[in-house]
Amino acid sequence: MIQPNRNLIIFIISLVLLAACATPPSEQSAETSQVVGKNPTKQSSEEKTLASVVEQYLLLKDALVSSSPEESKAKATGMLEVIDATNMMGVQQNTKQIAAAADLETQRIYFDSLSVNLYELLEAQDGKNKTLYKQYCPMAFDNRGAYWLSNAEEIRNPYFGDQMLKCGRVEETIEY
Repeated sequence: MIQPNRNLIIFIISLVLLAACATPPSEQSAETSQVVGKNPTKQSSEEKTLASVVEQYLLLKDALVSSSPEESKAKATGMLEVIDATNMMGVQQNTKQIAAAADLETQRIYFDSLSVNLYELLEAQDGKNKTLYKQYCPMAFDNRGAYWLSNAEEIRNPYFGDQMLKCGRVEETIEY
């Protein structure tokens, strides 16, 4: 009886396993593309953390738009849970201030600083696969003006809420 060459069998099994594990980039799942954004490349943990912070920031912005100090405190507290303190000290400090503030006016003051700090972090990012809009209200803070970030072009002003919901303009489109 002829015995098969053991090395040949191992080689064939290895080739079959290698072929089964290799998936061309064109066959990536839609879920992977959605998680990463427009560019389906692997995100670093820093990019994932920043994306989570941005998501929480947008929820906080919406709470300020609805003029709810309680909801704003809750959203700021949620944001604190995802902040990576190693590279987000300013963002972390502003978020703590919002979470500690009882009144809407104080929350909005700290939100202004938070928006500036988050914008600077986003501008420093290499991976540019998501879009935000830097928006501006010239009447905020006694006509000093203030910026915020939004995931929609439509203006929803967090500094005046329903008093002047559509006051503002898009100043810049940000890719991060």
